[in-house]
Amino acid sequence: MRIGVVVPTYDQYGNAEAIFRLFREAETLGFHSVWLGDHIVVPTYAAKYTDPHWFEAMTCAIAGIGMTTKLSFGTDVLVAPYRNPVLLAKMAATAVELSGGRIMLGMGVGFIKGEFAAVGAPPIARRGAVTDEYLKVMRTLFESDGAVSSHGEWINFDDIHFGPRPSAPPPLLVGGNRDRAHVRAALFGDGWHPLFPSPNDYARGRSRIAEIREEAAVNRRFTYSYSAGRTRVLAPRETAPPIVTRDGDIPEDYSYAPPPDVAADGRPRLVGTAAQLSEDIGELAEAGVEQLIVRFAMPWDPEINLDRHIEQMQRFAADVLPICAGL
Repeated sequence: MRIGVVVPTYDQYGNAEAIFRLFREAETLGFHSVWLGDHIVVPTYAAKYTDPHWFEAMTCAIAGIGMTTKLSFGTDVLVAPYRNPVLLAKMAATAVELSGGRIMLGMGVGFIKGEFAAVGAPPIARRGAVTDEYLKVMRTLFESDGAVSSHGEWINFDDIHFGPRPSAPPPLLVGGNRDRAHVRAALFGDGWHPLFPSPNDYARGRSRIAEIREEAAVNRRFTYSYSAGRTRVLAPRETAPPIVTRDGDIPEDYSYAPPPDVAADGRPRLVGTAAQLSEDIGELAEAGVEQLIVRFAMPWDPEINLDRHIEQMQRFAADVLPICAGL
């Protein structure tokens, strides 16, 4: 199983020194990839829950590619409706060619209404259909040979040539936990990257995606990925941290997120000793997860600072990564 790590780029981590230090640490410790979240602007009503000081994901990924040699970079996840898909395809294809293929695009539908309005995206109520169309446009450009045309509701062009045509198109990993996301991933994506479902839910989603792909005769390579919730490696006799929840009058926008998964013994999954995390990861592997992206910091978790984040990465790399290599 490949293991990546989310690098936070907001709040106390939102500076070049912290971000680059985490990139270097991830490569040195042997993580397969670094993943970056995506927000452009944050309306006042959501600022308590999403820090506005958030570095742009593609810029961070491209900077990281330039300062590393083995580490891959992914987005967890880009909000597809925020970016023109023709320009995003150009950026991604260029990054692929400059990096030797070290970039993956996690793509999702987004959730903050005020952010959609501020960036001039299509209406949030149509975000699913927009994402479908944008993914199809990007696939068309990546796979084109000669002039291509596309006629949709939001993107239209005729007789254009796209280059550089990537030697291996960057994987488009579709986020989302619901059935519509399963359909989107199966038909338009190169992978599925949901937000911390249980192993049983993951297995059901994987089975559904495989079924749709078979019915539609889609046979391109596919990656079953998993975006984890809070991850914490506890030292012997260390007390588990309390479950952190958002308090107050939470905006309806945030109802998209599922509750954190809980292991059979009642603790949050991926919070425990190295042995407990190994059991958790084994269950995810049995459910069909091929790529696990762990997350040592959460936006509303003040307990972890930069030094503790690196300490967690080091613990995980020493005590858990070797076990994951055999899954």
